Amino acid sequence: MFLFDLIIFILILGLIITIHEFGHFIFAKRAGILCHEFSIGMGPAIVQKRKGETIYSIRAIPIGGYVAMAGESVSDALFKKGNQIGLNLNSQDQVTEIILTNEIESQIIGEVIDYDLYGKNFEPLYIDLKTDDGVIRYQVIRQARYRLTPKKEQFITPAEKSFEAKSIWERFIVIFAGPAMNFILALLLYLIVGFFMLKPNTGSSEIGAVNQDMSAHNILKAGDKIVSINGQPINSWSDIGFVMSNHNNATVSLLYTREGIEQDPVEIPLYIIIQTAGIRNYYENNDGTKPLIDYNSTIIGEPFGRAKEAGLQNGDEILRIKGSNNTWVTINNWADLINFFRINERGLVSVVVLRDGTEREFDYNLISKQAIEKLGNQAIVMQMGITTTGYYDIVYSLTYPFRAIGNNMSQIFNTLGLLFTPSEKLGIGDLSGPVGIFSLVSQTTSQGLLAIISFTAFLSINIGLINLLPLPALDGGRIVFLGVEAIIRRPLPRKFENSVNSIMFILLLGLFVFVTYRDILRLFL
Repeated sequence: MFLFDLIIFILILGLIITIHEFGHFIFAKRAGILCHEFSIGMGPAIVQKRKGETIYSIRAIPIGGYVAMAGESVSDALFKKGNQIGLNLNSQDQVTEIILTNEIESQIIGEVIDYDLYGKNFEPLYIDLKTDDGVIRYQVIRQARYRLTPKKEQFITPAEKSFEAKSIWERFIVIFAGPAMNFILALLLYLIVGFFMLKPNTGSSEIGAVNQDMSAHNILKAGDKIVSINGQPINSWSDIGFVMSNHNNATVSLLYTREGIEQDPVEIPLYIIIQTAGIRNYYENNDGTKPLIDYNSTIIGEPFGRAKEAGLQNGDEILRIKGSNNTWVTINNWADLINFFRINERGLVSVVVLRDGTEREFDYNLISKQAIEKLGNQAIVMQMGITTTGYYDIVYSLTYPFRAIGNNMSQIFNTLGLLFTPSEKLGIGDLSGPVGIFSLVSQTTSQGLLAIISFTAFLSINIGLINLLPLPALDGGRIVFLGVEAIIRRPLPRKFENSVNSIMFILLLGLFVFVTYRDILRLFL
C-alpha cells in the first residue's frame, strides 16, 4: 500500500510540476527565448535528452522543477576575462565552439582579453584571445555553443534570445503562464469529476446511500425517508443539516419510513469529530474500517492535529477539562465533550486523561471555531453515514469546476489570512509540506479515482496561487519586479534582482525544511 501511495504521490506532483513548467517553457519558446534546460524534479539528473537547443531532464527529487532561460543569470558568458579557453572555428574562421574543458581538443587556446557574447541590437559577437601570435579578435556565430564536458554542451545567449531583452508584456506572459497552466489543469480535472457528480436532491429527505463502514448501515437502507430526528420534523435534507448542527448528543433518535411504511424509532450512534480540539470518537484501521468508541465513555478514538502534538493518544480516557474560564469540568461521556466544546470555541485548554491507570494532564491551544469555519468546515462534525439522493444535471456538471475552483481559492486565501491573524494563534507550524501532502494522498487513494483527481486539482490550484504571491523567487515576485520596471521605465539591475531572489529562495528553502520536519514529527507522534 505504501508503494502504491508513493507512486500516486510522485505522479500527482510530477503532473502538476510538469504542467506548471511547461507553461513557462512553451511561452518562452513562442517569445524566441533560448531555453537551456527543461527539468522536472531537482537534484541529480536521472535521464537527460537534448532536442534542439534544449536539454530535457528528469531529476532525482520529485519536488519542484525549472526552465533555465537565457538572460536570467548575472553574466551572459560562462567564462571571465583572464580565463584560459579553447576555440573551434568553421571554414570562415568564425567561432562555433567555446571549449571549457581539457577533455576536448581545441584548434586555438589562449587567454580571454575581452569579449561580447550578448551583441545588443545584433552587434557582432567576438572574443579577443591572447595567444603566442598576440591578441586576435575572433568573430563568434550566434549559434555557437559551449563545450563543458565531452557529453555536455550549452548554447551561448545573444541578446535576441535573452529573457531580459524581451518586452515587459512578453516577459509577463512567460512568468504568468506557469500558474495559469495550473489553473487550466485544475479546470479540466474538475470538469472530469463534474461529469460524474450528481446534483444533490436537497428538497427530499430520502436516503441515497449508506456508508457500509459507519453506524447507520445495519439500520437504514437506500430509499428510506427520514421523518423526524429527535422529535423534530424532517422534510428535506436541509432540515437534517440544521438539526445536526445544533445537536449536543452522541446519538440521535430517528423516525423513518421504508417503502411508505413507518418504522419503529431507532437510536443511531454518531461519528463525532471535534475539529477545534482535534479529537474524534472512532479510529481507522488499515483495512478502512472505522470502529466506534462507546458513546457512554469518554475514551478518545483518535487524536489529531494539536491534540496529537500535545501528547494525547488513542484510548486515553478524558476525566476533566479546563477552558479559558479556569474552571474544571468533569466529563462523563461524549455528550459532555460536545457540550464543553460548543461553549469553549477557542483558547487554551487543559485536559486530564487516564492512561494505564495514571492521570496525566495536557495543555494546548484550540483552533478556533471561526478559523475552522473560514476554511469551509464545521467546528463539530456529526455523521451517521448517510447521503442524499441525486440526479444528473448537465448545467450542474458544467458549472461544477468553477464552483470548486472558487471554493478552493477562497479556502487558500482564508488560510493565508488566518496565518496573519495573531488572535487565531495559527502559524507556519500548522502548514503541510511534502510529507504532509503524501499523508493526504494516502488518505485520498482509499476513496477512489475521483477523489484522487479532485485532490490533484486542489493541489494544482494551491501551487498556482502560492506561486503568484508577491515574494521574490516566486512567479508573483518576478511580476512585481516587472511592475517596478514599468513604473521607473528601466530594468532593475540584474545582479540586484538575482541577489534578492537568491536570498528569498534560501529563506523559502528553510521554511520548506521546517515544515517538512514538522510533518515528520506529526507522522511519528
